[in-house]
Amino acid sequence: MSFSIFSKIVFLFVISLVSFAAFSYYFIRSQIDHENFQTQIRHQQFITTINQVLADRSNRYSAEVYLHELGFQEVNQNELNEVLAQHKDMVEHSENPLAKIIKVGNKIFISLKNQGDTVLYKEIHKTSYRNYYFAISVGAFLIIVIFMFMLQGFIPINELRKKVHLFSNGEMDIECKIDQKDEIGDLALAFDNAIKKIKGMNESRILFLRAIMHELRTPIAKGMIVAEMVDNALQKERLLATFKRLNSLIEQFARIEQLSSKNYKVTKEIFYMDKLLEHVKSMLLLERGNTCIRFEGPNGAFETDFQLFALAVKNLLDNALKYSVDKRAHIEVAGADVIISNRAPALKEDLMHYFKPYFHHENPNDGHGFGLGMYIIKSALDTLELRLSYTHQDGINFFMIHGCILQKFTPLFSKHG
Repeated sequence: MSFSIFSKIVFLFVISLVSFAAFSYYFIRSQIDHENFQTQIRHQQFITTINQVLADRSNRYSAEVYLHELGFQEVNQNELNEVLAQHKDMVEHSENPLAKIIKVGNKIFISLKNQGDTVLYKEIHKTSYRNYYFAISVGAFLIIVIFMFMLQGFIPINELRKKVHLFSNGEMDIECKIDQKDEIGDLALAFDNAIKKIKGMNESRILFLRAIMHELRTPIAKGMIVAEMVDNALQKERLLATFKRLNSLIEQFARIEQLSSKNYKVTKEIFYMDKLLEHVKSMLLLERGNTCIRFEGPNGAFETDFQLFALAVKNLLDNALKYSVDKRAHIEVAGADVIISNRAPALKEDLMHYFKPYFHHENPNDGHGFGLGMYIIKSALDTLELRLSYTHQDGINFFMIHGCILQKFTPLFSKHG
């Protein structure tokens, strides 16, 4: 379980405050016990002196004067009755029946007896703990002030975290500078500068790509105009198909650029396998009647981004045709998965290695690379939240796109390219 910095600071503050409160309580408690012990010793000394005075029964007045001089006063009748009622709970007392100490709770009394009457005296002066309480209050106040000061210093981190998440989601128009002259302020300033540099590089890259695509589209458009003037129908059709293919490649490059920069916006729609295969064959420039791609099975329905999914399938089929020993590829539907297979040697490396851009085998004689093909496939399927797996069995490579079929319909007849 992970905790935020704010939670850790609050937890530290609570622990500090509780620890300080516990220390303060036990400190005050020990001081009170110490003062009671000292008071009890002092009272015991008073009792010894009073008992000497009361040895002569006619000197009770002298004992009372002595107690008044020491700062004692006689308790009222109600308090006297209350103390006498709890007399059995007194902690300790003098053995002299004339004067003794009675302790009730934290209160210590001196009792005088004369001719059957009991008079209780209590000390007027009480030990003040005001200074202790003041010091504890100041300590608690300082802890709270330090906590608030630290909290105020860390609050910008939460704001910075939100902006970092926005930036990670592709939002570029954000500003992270904060008016704080410390490490957090320096971090926010550095991140703000990084965002501006990345934003500038991204804008430059987009401008560069748009300029290239614009310059490429111009001759393509001119070529299509010239192709329309060709009298030979077959040559005209081939030229137009070539220029359309070039135009389609430019659009694919733009889509790949959006994928690599994590700026592609997925647009889901429902389409069917026959429409997908027709579009993929067009992307592969396969002529009508070409039998290099074979499909058998139900006409499955998909609900995903048509162009992006077609780009992934196109690259899978392109690799399957390129590296197949018989220059054929097979596509089928199995459950909710689409399987693309070809008859070819097994991959020499783990599939994850082929997802790297321009991957090549360490030994060129033992394996081959797939250029950007597998990288594009992986990026496209990750964007669509789909998973690709690979297996090899009986001399056949199987590439499976999992969980992409929405629903299966009436099986189609064996369908050749």
